[in-house]
Amino acid sequence: MPPRMNCPVCGSDMRSRSLLSYYSFKPYRVCPDCQAKYTSDPNTRRRQLVILVLALAVFGFTVAAALKGGVWVLPAVLSHIAFWGYFGYVLSRISYVPYEE
Repeated sequence: MPPRMNCPVCGSDMRSRSLLSYYSFKPYRVCPDCQAKYTSDPNTRRRQLVILVLALAVFGFTVAAALKGGVWVLPAVLSHIAFWGYFGYVLSRISYVPYEE
């Protein structure tokens, strides 16, 4: 089941909204229906840091497998499996909270 990605103020469905907007580099987004500011919850932000670490590992193992081959192929494949599995888990757990200024 896809995550419930609704505005925490008015309940508007946010799944079909553009990810690239004026607010892309700000720590919050703005609901186009009610103009309320919202952000992801703290647990989601922590999980995104784990994604960053896993992405760096995937990149490193993939480069090592491409350059040296052999023994680095299995760690590269396993790191990809871990990364994409965790990425799917994080996407299924995203929730929004009102932005506190």
